[in-house]
Formats: sequence, structure tokens, C-alpha cells
Amino acid sequence: MIGCLPLAAIFAVLATAPPPAPDQPSSAGLAEWWVDASASPGGSGMRERPFKSLGAALARAGQSAARIHLAAGLYRGPFQPAGGTELVGTGAAVLFADGPGAVVSAGGYLALKNVIIQGGEVGIEAASELRLSDVSFSGQRSLGVHQRSGRLLASGAVFSAGVSEGTAVRIESNAQAELGRCTFQGPYRRALQLNAPGRVAIAESTFDGPVTGIHQVGGSARASRTRFASGRGPAVFCAQGSLELFDVDVYGHEYALQGGEGCTVRALRFSSVGAERAAIALTRSTAQLEEVTAIDSGSFGAVQLVGSTVMLRRFRFQRPEAYGLAGRQSTLSISDGAISDVTDKGGSAGDGIHLRGCRGSIESVSILRTAGAGLLAAEASSMELRDFSVDRCHWGGVIAETLAHVRGSSWTVRNCDAPAIAVPDAAQVEVDVVRSEGNSGGLFWVESARGGKLRVWCATEDGGTTSASRCADVAR
Repeated sequence: MIGCLPLAAIFAVLATAPPPAPDQPSSAGLAEWWVDASASPGGSGMRERPFKSLGAALARAGQSAARIHLAAGLYRGPFQPAGGTELVGTGAAVLFADGPGAVVSAGGYLALKNVIIQGGEVGIEAASELRLSDVSFSGQRSLGVHQRSGRLLASGAVFSAGVSEGTAVRIESNAQAELGRCTFQGPYRRALQLNAPGRVAIAESTFDGPVTGIHQVGGSARASRTRFASGRGPAVFCAQGSLELFDVDVYGHEYALQGGEGCTVRALRFSSVGAERAAIALTRSTAQLEEVTAIDSGSFGAVQLVGSTVMLRRFRFQRPEAYGLAGRQSTLSISDGAISDVTDKGGSAGDGIHLRGCRGSIESVSILRTAGAGLLAAEASSMELRDFSVDRCHWGGVIAETLAHVRGSSWTVRNCDAPAIAVPDAAQVEVDVVRSEGNSGGLFWVESARGGKLRVWCATEDGGTTSASRCADVAR
């Protein structure tokens, strides 16, 4: 089972961890120059006689740190500012370039405020600290920002996709990033591409339209108070890395969260509405998921697990298609949740929990209205169920088959169109206390001749108590 360190404590540690020491120069004594695209030629760069071009100001600054003020206007690049440069726009100050290459190639620490980056193959390339404050990007053919190393700090940045195959921000393995109040809009293939970064944190940001919002392979990433919508692929994808999600909401997308091999996920207050396939799909991953809501999930159900180790607690799944939770060859700890209204497109199938080759525990979980079973365990699954309730499930409450072993206590199964417990072939069910009310097939159905075994120590059926000896003697 997974360790139970509270997620609130994990996020508190992450939030208070000191950031890496910045490498920006001191602003004291910084040379200042002014540029105005509408000024007359021959300016000196002073406020009263500004340069006409940004290139002239950068040439005047040379290799020295400088703060350059840009009036509204168009400034043709590309630009290669020296380390220690700050560009501050007033109004619509647009830096643009045609052809291949980057609009801005940073030679060291670079800070931009209130400017617009347009065109180019890449908007900004940086290998040192890059600070962006209220900077907009549009029209890049490949990348908005390429952070090769160093650290990206972005606040209030807006990235607008010009082409469908583009990427807004790419963070390489030697780089870190902190992004707050950023907006990613339009059909980016990947809004944030994280290639094994040291650490990336995204907060209070919006992704509206990218096929994939965050695509992470390796490294460490955290997203908090962030919203994803209108994408066709996974909103968040992680493999071979560590991912934290805190107060994240996803609308639409193929998957709200997809975890690949080697992914470690910790999520607190994660919601998905209208996922095309599944709200959460994990393959050979490890996850701690708390306060998860999934509504109207698609053909793979609310949660799909393959070869994963997962702790899931305090959850609510409404109207998932086919499955509330489907697991294969996984280790599970599930508690304090509810699954309701599960059906497939044909309306004839749909299990609340469907397990094959799984092991673990389920506690304090209720299943309401499914076209299939409340819980189906098969293929040598071994599960412990406690405080488990099922109501109005068409195929019955608990079904064990193909060498499954289900045991536990305090089960309540009501109003099903089949027995409360069914063991149709070589499998075993052991329950201490079970209550069966209004089930068309009664308390149990066991195929003893095919190796089915059931042991019930205390049962109440439609208000009457079933003798322990009768239950205990069923198919030894």
C-alpha cells in the first residue's frame, strides 16, 4: 500500500521551499535608455530624444546591464540583448521578426514587461534567468519560449497559438520554471512541454484550446489552482516524473489526467467534467488521489488503472460510461467515495467497480444505479471490502469469478435485479455481516459444481435473519 503522508503537508513543504538564487543583476545604477518607433532619427536615447529603433539602444548599451523603455510601436528584430537587459513597454510595444530563428535570443539574464512578441520560429530563447511580466506571444511557428537552462519566471503571460503544431513553452532538463496567472489559448499541440525539468510550478493559470496542456516526461512539476478546457488530448500527461496537482479542474479533453510508466502523482481536489475517454488513466504509475470528482466520463470510465499502485479517497463519480473504476493488475486502497449512474452507450452494461488481477481494499464506498454489477472481481483478484453498499445495480451487488477472492464485513445490497452476491464459477466470497433487501435473486447465487464458494457469518434478508449455518454450508 502507499504511504499516507497527508497531501496538505506535501503541498505546504513545496510552497515554502526556497527558490534557487536568481542570477539577475542589481537594478541600482542601471543605465536607462528610451526608444520610440515614431521618433525622428538621430535621437540620443534620452527620454526627451529617444532612439528610433531598439537595435540602436541595444548597441548603445553594449555588454552593460541596461533598462530600455519602449514606447508603443513596432520593433523589427531579431534581437540579441546582452545579459542584464530589461525591456519595459508602454502601450503596445511589439517586438517581431520574420524568417527562421528567434525574435529574441537572450545573452544572459533578461527581463521583459508589458511587451508583445510576434512571429519568428521561436519567440524567446534563453539559457539563463528569464523574467516575463504581462508579456504576450503570438504567431510563432514552433515555440513561444524555449528555456534551455536557468530559470523562467512568468507572471501574467499570454500565449496564443498561431499554428496547430506549435508549443507555447518548452523547459529542458537543466532548467526550472515558475508560471503564475498565465493564459494558454488556441490549438497548441502541447502548451507546456517539460523535458525532465528540475522543477516547474504552474499556478492560477488557464489552458483553453491546447490539445495537451502539460506534457511532462521526467523531472518534477506542480500545478495548482489551474483550469484546462476544450482540448482533444490529455489535459495533463506525465511519465517518468513526479507530478503534484492541487485544485485543478478539467473540462473536456480525451483524458483529464494520463499517467504513463514511472509516473508518480499526488493530487488534492482534482475534478473532470466530460472527459472523452476517462477522467484519470494510469499505466504502471503510482498515485495518491484525494477529493476527486469525475462527471460524465467517456468510454473508459471515470478511472482506468493498469499495473498501478493507487490510493484513492474522498471521491465522487457521476454518470461514467462503462465503469466507475476499472483496474487490471493493480494494487488499490479505495475509501470514502460514491459512484452513481454507470452505463454503456447501449444501456445494457456498466459496473461500478470492475477489477481483474487486482489486490487491495475498499472501505466506506457506495455504488448507486448501474447497468451492470456494483462490484465485479475476476482473474484472481484479492480484495477486502468493508462498509460497502450497493443500491439498484442490475446485475447484483458483488460478483466474484475466475479465482477471485473477496472478503470483508458490513455489506448492504438493495433493490438489485439479481442476487446480492453471486459466485458463478471457481471463486470465493467470505463476508461477516451482509444485509440484502429487495433483491430479485435473493441473498446469493453460487455455482458449487463449478468451484464457487461462499461463506456468510451473519445475514439479514428482507428484514429476516438467515441462519449462520445455512450460509456457512454453502459450497465448502
